[in-house]
Amino acid sequence: MASVFNDLETIKRALERPRFGLMTDVDGTISPTAPTPAQAAVSPANRRYLARLTPRLALAAAVSGRAVADVRRLVGIDGVVYVGNHGLEHWAGGRAELARGAEGYPAIIQEVTDELGRELQEAGIIIENKGVSASIHYRLSPDPDATGKRVMAAINASAQAGRLRIIPGRRAVNLLPPLAIDKGTAVRDLIARYNLSGGVYIGDETTDIDAFKAIHEANRRRDFLGFALAVLSREAPPAVVEEADFTLDGTDEVARFLEWLWRQVSK
Repeated sequence: MASVFNDLETIKRALERPRFGLMTDVDGTISPTAPTPAQAAVSPANRRYLARLTPRLALAAAVSGRAVADVRRLVGIDGVVYVGNHGLEHWAGGRAELARGAEGYPAIIQEVTDELGRELQEAGIIIENKGVSASIHYRLSPDPDATGKRVMAAINASAQAGRLRIIPGRRAVNLLPPLAIDKGTAVRDLIARYNLSGGVYIGDETTDIDAFKAIHEANRRRDFLGFALAVLSREAPPAVVEEADFTLDGTDEVARFLEWLWRQVSK
C-alpha cells in the first residue's frame, strides 16, 4: 500500500469539495501507543494542527474505543466532535450520551469485568471498564503472546462474556454489546449529519476497518469522495493496511499529514 505522500493530489480532490471532514482514531493515530491507557497523550504536533484545522473544516471528529468523556479529556480541543466506545457514545450537551439499545449493558460490563478480574490477576494485565464496553490490556505482560491466549481462554469460559462481542485489538481484547454499532456506523452517521462531500478517516487497528469500509461505501455515491488512511506500526494488523487506500508511517507522519492539510486549507 502506497504512502499518502506519494499521491497528495488525489487527497486534494477530496479536500477541494465543498464540505470536507477529518475523522481520526486517537490511540496509535494522533496519540503514540502508550504502555497503559492512562499514559497516553496526543502528540503536541498533532494537537497543534488538529486545533488549527478544526475551525476551517466542515467536521473534525475523534472516533475512539475509549469512553467518550476520556476521548474529550485526552484530545481537549473545542469544536472537535467526540465519539467514544466504538460508536456507542457521543458527547452532546456537555455530557456523554449512549446509543439507543446500549442502556442495559453497563451493568453486564461491570459483572464481566468483576469476574475476569478475579480470573486474570497476573502481572501485566489491565482490565479497563469503559462503562458500556471494556478492554483487557496485556501489553505490559512479560510474555504478551502467552498472556493473550490466557485472556481469551478466560473470556471464552465466561458465560457473561458470551453475551458480548469479542474483538481482539493490539495487545488487547475489546468486549462490546452485541449491537450493530461500530466505528463504521459512527462514520456513516457523521457523513450524513454534517453533509460531507469529502473526507478522510485515519486509523491503525482492527476496529478502524469498519470505518474504512464506511468511507468506501460512501464513495459509491456520486456526492462523496473520501479515503482511508492506515497508520503503520510493528503491531498494525495486516487487514487494516489491506483495507486502506494509503498509509502513514507512524504518528509523526500523521502530524506531517495534518500539517499538509492545514497548509492547503490556509491558502
